[in-house]
Amino acid sequence: MNLVLILRADILSTLTVLFLIIYEVYCSRYRKERNYFLPFASMCLGHDIFALITEITVNTPSVPKYLNDAAHIMFFFFSLGFSLLYFEYVLSLLMPRRDQRKYLIPTVLVCCVAMIVMLFSDIEYIQGYDTRYSAGLGPTICYVTGFVLFIAADVMMVIYHKRINKSVLYFALPLSVMMLGLMVVQILVPEFLFTGSALTLTVFGVFFAIENPVGRMQERAFIDHDTKVWNRNCYEHDLEERLPAELENGTRLYYVLGDINGLKAVNDKLGHLRGDKLIADCAKMLTETMHSAYRIYRIGGDEFAVIYLNPSEEEVYCEVNEARRRGMTMKVEEDLPVGMSFGIAKREPGEALALTIRRADLQMYREKAAYYEENGIERRTN
Repeated sequence: MNLVLILRADILSTLTVLFLIIYEVYCSRYRKERNYFLPFASMCLGHDIFALITEITVNTPSVPKYLNDAAHIMFFFFSLGFSLLYFEYVLSLLMPRRDQRKYLIPTVLVCCVAMIVMLFSDIEYIQGYDTRYSAGLGPTICYVTGFVLFIAADVMMVIYHKRINKSVLYFALPLSVMMLGLMVVQILVPEFLFTGSALTLTVFGVFFAIENPVGRMQERAFIDHDTKVWNRNCYEHDLEERLPAELENGTRLYYVLGDINGLKAVNDKLGHLRGDKLIADCAKMLTETMHSAYRIYRIGGDEFAVIYLNPSEEEVYCEVNEARRRGMTMKVEEDLPVGMSFGIAKREPGEALALTIRRADLQMYREKAAYYEENGIERRTN
């Protein structure tokens, strides 16, 4: 038996993932949003390292069984953790964060049960062709759990493919399906030891989905550089491409339109730089208060649109009221009152989205007119 020949795939996988991690750490300095790739790659690296270790310990008779068992437990821990992260990543592509919990909580519990079984069950070691491999209740449950998570994630991507950015889908899905094929081969021939290569393939898919230059360029084109929220390009793209598919699937939509009060007075008295800061402060306030929103867009100079998908009515009104309250507490100067006016509209079944937007627009201007009348301000000069 030549152990180097057995280990060569795992060595290559480990070096490849290590290179991607170094690259990601360097690139992550320029990314402000949540980093999905680094946890993926870290789990894969841990799996590949323990794949190397277990191949050595399982084929070395002098290694005590408890050390061999410990190495295999860590091997399956990283494998199961990777599967869980992949499942969470796919959920993040399909639905808002609050809707992910009903899927994630039971999934995490199942993974915990699998690891508990792994810890307390006896691991067997069977001689295969040229190498030994682990077997028993714990390894079987962990392997099946991870396999099912990958199948569930890929099926969800296929069913809801219209909700996923094509640049992500075209990289992640084919490599993930290939990974499942390798895992099936390992089920049929356990001594092939393909799990390290399979996970590395998935890491490649996620890496190119997240770091894909076309997707990154599009993302930069969709961000408003002054406020760091989504811009009008993204807004129009979502209205034309993304949201119609959501609405066809029966998604409930709330549309919120917000406009800054008193901006003209700030520009006239303190200058446009101070007015731009007020716009940025309002955008930051919206992101802090409307955390359940699907997206927040700056669609005009001081006008913001907020879209909610499948929220409760109470949730929407609670967050808008909090944003309204926070806007009234903003201070520019004592004699320059500022704030934000909002219009809220729920899309009715079968209603054209343009009509929903129009209703929110009318409500927002009614609130804005009431604000100026209440404060005795002439809108033509403010």
